[in-house]
Amino acid sequence: MFAKKLISVNIKCLTHNFFDFVDKLFWISDSKPPQNYKNAFFFNIDNDLTYFAFNKDFGPLNIAMVHRYSRELARLLKDKNYADNRVFHYCTSDKEDKMVNGAFLMGAFMVAVLKCTAEQAYSAFKPYHKLFKHYRDASKGDCLYKCTLLQCLQGLEFGLKQKWYEMRSFNVKEYEHYERVENGDLNWIIPGKFMAFMGPIEKRDA
Repeated sequence: MFAKKLISVNIKCLTHNFFDFVDKLFWISDSKPPQNYKNAFFFNIDNDLTYFAFNKDFGPLNIAMVHRYSRELARLLKDKNYADNRVFHYCTSDKEDKMVNGAFLMGAFMVAVLKCTAEQAYSAFKPYHKLFKHYRDASKGDCLYKCTLLQCLQGLEFGLKQKWYEMRSFNVKEYEHYERVENGDLNWIIPGKFMAFMGPIEKRDA
């Protein structure tokens, strides 16, 4: 696979001085966890933030997961206990869905927190571009279009500009409550204007 030579992506944005020094945050994907890195802290969310598929779909991860990931990573980077450590988000390269979903979370962090453009965030993953699987719809048949990682980041960037998502005011618990099937499986696409929800049924199960 891609594991013969480990390539780490240095996450930074020239337009936003989030860190006290450069070379602090990295993203890396390989078949095995990296070893023998000095002054480094590695974390992995492959089995913590997961996508619940309907059919052949596999992502991207929802805004609640983006919110939780971004909030916790921001806290980690500002934690004095890790001030002298480089921070690595590691995800497996053995599963294509885990790789691209992990990259989406880091890219979303770059857009939402580091204030990068979607294009800047996506370009940081250049060594991995050919390995990223395209997203698809939740139908059972073949997908006739490609939904790329870049397009997902562009969608997030647009939503941020429209203030459809704001990290400080986003109610993650409310979002996760209403996204459950038993609570309506509904989400605001445009807050207060456009809502998506599960199709109605003729009979309600007891």
